[in-house]
Amino acid sequence: MSNKLWTLHFTRICAANFLLFVSLYMLLPVIPALMAARLDVPIQQTGTLFLLFTLGMVLVGPFYAYLVDAYKRKQVCVLSFLTMMAATIGFNYVTSMPQLCLLALVQGACFGMATTAGITLAIDITNSTHRSQGNIAFAWVARMGMMTGLALGVWLTISQYHLPTILNISVGIGLGGILILSMIHIPFRAPIGTQLCSCDRFFLPLGWLPALNLIFIGFIPGILLPILTRSFDTVVMQTAGFEYTFPFFAVVLVGFILSIFAGKMLFREENKSGNKIMAGLMCMIASLGLLLISNSWCEGIAAVLLGFGIGFVTPEFLMMFVKLSQHCQRGTANTTHLLAWELGISLGIATACWLNMSYPHEVILQVGLLAGVVSLVFFRWVTIPYFKRKRVR
Repeated sequence: MSNKLWTLHFTRICAANFLLFVSLYMLLPVIPALMAARLDVPIQQTGTLFLLFTLGMVLVGPFYAYLVDAYKRKQVCVLSFLTMMAATIGFNYVTSMPQLCLLALVQGACFGMATTAGITLAIDITNSTHRSQGNIAFAWVARMGMMTGLALGVWLTISQYHLPTILNISVGIGLGGILILSMIHIPFRAPIGTQLCSCDRFFLPLGWLPALNLIFIGFIPGILLPILTRSFDTVVMQTAGFEYTFPFFAVVLVGFILSIFAGKMLFREENKSGNKIMAGLMCMIASLGLLLISNSWCEGIAAVLLGFGIGFVTPEFLMMFVKLSQHCQRGTANTTHLLAWELGISLGIATACWLNMSYPHEVILQVGLLAGVVSLVFFRWVTIPYFKRKRVR
């Protein structure tokens, strides 16, 4: 195994993971509204689909460890990825809410299995001296895929592409990820005889409190998704007589990328990770406050700040989970981080869809702002003390 981090096969697993997240997240701004129109049901019903998606991840979670131990991990990842693409195609043929709910459950279970197996594969092909760096890089790529997918989904929606076209693009991107995944060489790992049902590679018991905090944080971008698709779907900037129009989440992606460099300049010492998370939460709160002003330039700055916030918060939370885990629980720490984030996103989307029918967008933004303040207070006075007491490395 090479002593450097960015080997050919690690680059490939990151690229496959990126495309997996793009393929999924480009559907998040699209599915609630388009499926509500197709089935002639209120958007509150289709908005709850993502709770079922997360439920699918939870239901299959206790079997993660057994599946990746009893079967070849690469094959588990590829098969889960393929089944997820089949579920995406299935959205074309849905004619009732029960069918839609079943597809969401299947897609969530397959996404959970694919990401867990992917995390395990990334750890397997990373030299032990670089595994913390590898965890961060793998998570960064996933977040970039998330925001790239959101930007693409919003752009396709406002460009008035039809649902079948959007689903075909999602499947095409996913198949590209599967192709890259098939080219990865995985070192042999002998089975260790894992129990059929366990918390290993699913949920880190010591991480329950930071996971609760991260759910509140994931709620913030989640609650923005339905209203940004309909209201702040583009950021319009006028400079020197020229007008520039961007999908909101494309600007968020720019902020996310910039946060990499800003984080290195402003937060160099390891013991400043708590400050980095607090700074990220303040950026997210400021972003929501600027969106309430409803001005083009404010929306542009809000998008950049949201990207900074996600970029500051998510990798530091991942390392928090890793430091609460034993050496053999690194994969479990990564999966716990992912599960908490996805649950927060899903709760945010469901809440926004429910509120969107009865309340103006300002109320939804205020709910997100409240979640941001609660997240900040909870992190400063509950999560940090807990982490300092319970960390094991």
